Amino acid sequence: MPTSDGDDEWTWAFDAPGRSDFEALDRHIQNRIVETLDEIVADEWREPTEHIDPLAGAPWGKLRVGNYRLAVVIDHDDRTLTVRGIEHRRNAYKGDD
Repeated sequence: MPTSDGDDEWTWAFDAPGRSDFEALDRHIQNRIVETLDEIVADEWREPTEHIDPLAGAPWGKLRVGNYRLAVVIDHDDRTLTVRGIEHRRNAYKGDD
C-alpha cells in the first residue's frame, strides 16, 4: 500500500471486511486491484475521487476493476480511499443498483 510523504498525496487502504474480501480472491485479481488503486492515487491528471462512481443512498462509492466492484469510502480530510468490500459484478448489483 502506498504511503503519503506530502500533504497533497492520496493513499488507499482496506478496512477489515474489505481485507477479508480481498484475501479470498485469486492472486491475479488481487494484483489487478492493487495496481488499479496505486494508479488512481498516483494519477497526476485526475483527483482519485473522480475515479469513484457515487451510489445513491450509500455512504460509499463504486470502483470498477474488471468484473469486480469495490465499495470505496472517500475521506477528503485524510486523503484516503478505504476499500470496504469487493464483490464480483454478478453479486454486486441488487435491487435498483
